[in-house]
Amino acid sequence: MSTKPRKPRSPATPSRALDDAIADVKRIYDEHSHANLEKSEIASVLKVSAASGPFGGRLFSLKEYGLLDQNGDSYKVSDTFLTFNTNNKDAKFKRAALAAIRRSATFQEILDSYPDKLPSVSSITHRLETQKKFNPGPAKSAASVLEKSLRFAGVLDSSNNILPVRDASDSAADGHDHEQGDRRSRNDLHDDHREDTLGPDTLSVEIPVAEERTVVIRYPHDLSANEATKV
Repeated sequence: MSTKPRKPRSPATPSRALDDAIADVKRIYDEHSHANLEKSEIASVLKVSAASGPFGGRLFSLKEYGLLDQNGDSYKVSDTFLTFNTNNKDAKFKRAALAAIRRSATFQEILDSYPDKLPSVSSITHRLETQKKFNPGPAKSAASVLEKSLRFAGVLDSSNNILPVRDASDSAADGHDHEQGDRRSRNDLHDDHREDTLGPDTLSVEIPVAEERTVVIRYPHDLSANEATKV
């Protein structure tokens, strides 16, 4: 009796999205804080069997994102997790989330290949199957996990564009520069309109009215004396 040869295992990749992994570690942290834990204790918190395949994949995800530190056979919640233990998705959070995602060699390779726009899940699945020797199921899972993790990190918009991480001060400065540019453009347009209205044959006089303030009077070159008395 012949048996089919077993397919080679797909490369190890997180099976859980970053937000799900953070939720797992939060449960561990709430119960044990920074204590050293055995696998059986982690499995107990997550309510799964320590000997099961799903637990192995789950534990790998937590380690791969850097949420758990391993020392021999024991584990403890990492300092990286504390960055995510917040509801504030500021620039610090987004950078840490992106760094955690890029800890996976598979995810890093995809992000390096597509730095501006993430392909669809089906396209990434095909790439992993044909170029990275993934089996179909794990390939689709990895593609979905990457997209969901990036969206949770706040660096992926609805069109799958990968957004740069910017500090609030940078955004404020850009807004100020944009406002200044708009003001200069409006002033230039006003000056152009004024010159078009008055024509080239005009004279101007600047009259000081206060410190650093002047009034500019423009008048036609051929202004008569009688007309000047009305100005």
